[in-house]
Amino acid sequence: MFVFILALLIVWPIAEIYVMVLVAQAIGFFWMLSLVFLSAVAGIMVLRHRGRVHWQRLRGAVSERRPPAREAFDGVMITTGAALLIIPGFITAALGLLLLFPPTRFLVRIAVFFLFASRFRVATSTATWTASRYGGHQAQSYDMDGEAVDVTDRPDGMSPQLPPGSRGPSEDRPEAKSGSDGRRESDGEDGK
Repeated sequence: MFVFILALLIVWPIAEIYVMVLVAQAIGFFWMLSLVFLSAVAGIMVLRHRGRVHWQRLRGAVSERRPPAREAFDGVMITTGAALLIIPGFITAALGLLLLFPPTRFLVRIAVFFLFASRFRVATSTATWTASRYGGHQAQSYDMDGEAVDVTDRPDGMSPQLPPGSRGPSEDRPEAKSGSDGRRESDGEDGK
């Protein structure tokens, strides 16, 4: 994968320059630069306008409590298409235009779905296999032997003193209160 990305980063600019030279030879250098500039301006305008519209559609889908998958996918495709229009070059501009039109966006959506559908099926079948394998059996209970150790912060083993004004553990519970003779009484009991 790394080699593919590296080759793409090397081959793509060379292909863009080659196409620019061919277009400059066909229509002239000034007109070629004008097309590249107009492509960038169009990409910025599409990004501004359509990005705002798709953001509102995404928020509308969320407020209607329905999954915003289509709106999110269209928003990503339009943003990617506008960014490709902004990047100088005719190949990127052509790809950007393809992502901006709804029929080609629909085809890209279908291609992405079929590309990743097999991965989702594998994950679903694995989850189903796991549930069917362990779902019918009851979990075994295990007995664990353990030992509780009382740990204090003081080296002499005495319990730490609470600072004046702090509440002790018995005062934290509202249902337990002390009587006049020092014994604790509960709210719901009559002292028996």
